Amino acid sequence: MWRALWELRLGDLALSRALMSVRTFGRRVPMISERFLEHGPVPVLGAEPGRFVVAGGLLQPWKVTGGRRSPALDAASLRAFAAPGWVKVGFDFVLRADGEGTLLSTETRVEATDTRTRVLFGMYWTLIRLGSGLIRRDMLRAVARAAE
Repeated sequence: MWRALWELRLGDLALSRALMSVRTFGRRVPMISERFLEHGPVPVLGAEPGRFVVAGGLLQPWKVTGGRRSPALDAASLRAFAAPGWVKVGFDFVLRADGEGTLLSTETRVEATDTRTRVLFGMYWTLIRLGSGLIRRDMLRAVARAAE
């Protein structure tokens, strides 16, 4: 399961590829063709092989072009970051023994750095929430298939 998670490419998943293409207006983005965890929207901050991987960073996803390039931050710097106009995004994949197999789960957390950004992100989230959930489920199914 761990290897399948690290090998995951959204470009291999028809639904995710289509939804990301709509989101990026057909622009090529690395996370489509490259390994998602290595070229995803935010960098990996920590991992314990076979147990979990945590990624986090700053985004401006409501902007058509994806927003400004965010500074590279470690976990402590990300927690302390407070400049307005950004959302702090963290997500994980956790693997747990489940009988004879492994259960893979994922969670995403988002925190705006100011009120205006919270409102902008809220409007953006209203538009993409369904698609985001579909991509996440698509990813989990793909990892499960590859692991089996």
